[in-house]
Amino acid sequence: MFSERIHRNVYIFSLILLGVSIPFSVFLMSVSQFLLATNWLLELDFKNKWKRLIQNKPALYLIGLFLLHLLWMLNSTNMAYGWHDIKIKLPLFVLAVLIGSSKQVQFKELKLILDFFILSVVASTIVSALIYFGIIEREITDVRQISIFISHIRLSLLINIGLFSSYYFFVQTKSIFLRLGYVVASLWLLYFLVILNAYTGFVVFFFVIIFMLLRSIIVNGKLWMKISSIVAVFTLLILVFFTSKSFINRFYNIDEKPTVKSIEKYTVNGNRYKHNLKLNQIENGHYVYLYVSAKELETEWNKRSNIDFNEGLNQKGKPIKSTLIYYLTSLNLRKDSLGISKLSEADIRLIEKGYSNYIYKNKLSPYTKVYPILKQMYLYSINAYAEGGSVVQRFEYLKIAKRIISDNFWFGVGTGDVDDAFKQHYMNGESTLSEEFQHRAHNQYVTFFISFGILGFFLSLFFMFAPIFQKQVFFLSLVYILVAFFSMLNEDTLETQAGITFFTFFLLLFFMSNLPLSKSK
Repeated sequence: MFSERIHRNVYIFSLILLGVSIPFSVFLMSVSQFLLATNWLLELDFKNKWKRLIQNKPALYLIGLFLLHLLWMLNSTNMAYGWHDIKIKLPLFVLAVLIGSSKQVQFKELKLILDFFILSVVASTIVSALIYFGIIEREITDVRQISIFISHIRLSLLINIGLFSSYYFFVQTKSIFLRLGYVVASLWLLYFLVILNAYTGFVVFFFVIIFMLLRSIIVNGKLWMKISSIVAVFTLLILVFFTSKSFINRFYNIDEKPTVKSIEKYTVNGNRYKHNLKLNQIENGHYVYLYVSAKELETEWNKRSNIDFNEGLNQKGKPIKSTLIYYLTSLNLRKDSLGISKLSEADIRLIEKGYSNYIYKNKLSPYTKVYPILKQMYLYSINAYAEGGSVVQRFEYLKIAKRIISDNFWFGVGTGDVDDAFKQHYMNGESTLSEEFQHRAHNQYVTFFISFGILGFFLSLFFMFAPIFQKQVFFLSLVYILVAFFSMLNEDTLETQAGITFFTFFLLLFFMSNLPLSKSK
């Protein structure tokens, strides 16, 4: 109906729109795929499309992964949920057919697609930053909520792809203007990754950097480059090791707990302290529930704040009383009138905002980023408390997952019964998590094992990562594989439309394009 050039332009535009939509809108994802399918049908030439598809191994692998889910419907009892899951997985099949049967994306076209993708990620992070700094007013109780378009974890993954794409094109291009643009984009995305505080994004970034340095040792022919890369790898690993050790030592520098006989019983005003020597909660190494005088706290706090001590809530919706006690503890102050007298007006405002520890006011401090994880691990170690802790909750999820796998090792529970299997174990009281926090594995590999059993698990791994075993692979393809691999350790990447589109789009884009290989610059 239209000329070949028009169809090609519509095809590339559809891929650009799809890439742009991933950091922003599920609706735009659907629109771009509809446009892609419409153009594919109007283009006709189905005979050549079929030939291209059956010769395109990455596309066939994705179709195989989709068919694996379809086959394991035979092992499901909850057919309604199973078909819902198949619907979510549909982009595996649809995009594999539409893109896999089309002519290869050329390097200039890939660059155009990724340039728009980088701009889209930058735009998404700018909106989030405006929320973070209060320029756009939006009620948030957690920094993760500044990512309003997609989950903060997936945004951190897209930031990594944007970062390393910017680096690659910076090396490739000769234009000073474009180079400056890639540098600015990279620095901004790296800065925002720190703001976002998504641990998955940090881990992915660290391992990709290590990978790049190791790759340089292997493929670079210059001796001085090999030596420089080896030194950089060891320097980075040593830096991470000693920094981590320093943070752990700092966290576990815990006060010696006093005895019933040695602890002071009264405040300077003669009011009796309340001590709970059985509770081990700490803040900056100091015990939270020692030296508490609720009477003095109420009197002095109400003099300095309009938020009532007993009934009031901080801006995060938590009791102000608890926030105040934790904040005073973090400063190693007693919870009495003398302790409150030592708080500055800035401290009072921070407490009202919901800061439970003074270190959180330094938002960019590395220790501030690590402290919540260390605190979660500590609380989990002393009383198996996992409520609200995104890291330690995953331990509970994996405990349940291990039991499900043990009961269904060979063939799994089927495509449609994963959710029911988790709910059943939670109902049996096998976890201390309240219903609000009772979720699935948050690990794609574990979810595949639960769904398909041991055989299907290895098949799913083959379908996902077989493209990397090609003789030569484009640099950004390897970066993408690392991003995808680590993302699946920490979340069920392929259990949402946004996640499945992210995975499928970039795999097809990087492994099915006519691109420079890893031996090139």
